[in-house]
Amino acid sequence: MCIFVLINVDDIIVVSNADTAIDTHISNLSFEFAIKYLGELSYFLGIHVTKIENGLHLHQEKYVFDLLHHMKMTGAKPAPTPCISGAKLSKFSSDPLINRTAYRSMVGALQYLTLTRPNISYSVNQLCQFLHFPTNIHLTVAKRVLRYLKGTLQFGLQFNKGSLQLNGFCDSDWAGNLDDQKYTSGYCIYLGSCLIS
Repeated sequence: MCIFVLINVDDIIVVSNADTAIDTHISNLSFEFAIKYLGELSYFLGIHVTKIENGLHLHQEKYVFDLLHHMKMTGAKPAPTPCISGAKLSKFSSDPLINRTAYRSMVGALQYLTLTRPNISYSVNQLCQFLHFPTNIHLTVAKRVLRYLKGTLQFGLQFNKGSLQLNGFCDSDWAGNLDDQKYTSGYCIYLGSCLIS
């Protein structure tokens, strides 16, 4: 029997391969702390958790919708991809942004979305490289990521029961940065057939 406890400030998730263990653990916690049991996991830290036939589906639809609303992009036309293939960003690409704080806030929110949306990780990584001095082009690229998210609200991670074998893959674009000739690398980590990072 295994019990896993995930704690974030005052929110706790208890998972076990035995239902009686969860009940016992929650009863023991209630003797020491004032707790409120909310039942089966459905929403945690902005992540929706849905049980499917053979596992779980995690997505951040509400978080994306709130972000689109905050950025006044709910009426924007969806984009088919998060970035244009082969496009390279540079710190000298266009005029500097006047409101850098809004850009940084948007990119920070996009970075949190990569928890359940690893398909935007490359684009968000590119945007993060220009947080210190963003330009109008960088804002346009960030808005394209938001437009892509608008058309793919239900996308997320699916975890299926099965193998616990850990596999990793990586790649690099040696000297691909236009400004300093540094490289960008990427990786995918799978637990069984499920992408986890």
